[in-house]
Amino acid sequence: MRADGGKYEDVAPLVWVFPTEIPDGQWGSRGVIRPLPAIQAFIAGEHERTVGVERLARRRRVKALELLEAVLDAARKGTG
Repeated sequence: MRADGGKYEDVAPLVWVFPTEIPDGQWGSRGVIRPLPAIQAFIAGEHERTVGVERLARRRRVKALELLEAVLDAARKGTG
């Protein structure tokens, strides 16, 4: 923004950052939380919202399996 001599208001709608370590529902832009399906719809069109829904569901399944595997591993070792 500064290098371009522009204003925040002109640049803010054009800048999107997708840090993968931040959980869904905690991403935002311009002071508003944006869930993944809303971001997908904004970028690719409303008809693509389901892509974001499916990706989020897949990510949640992977995280749940990782947690279950860790619990089973701890139980087998007799810890925790």
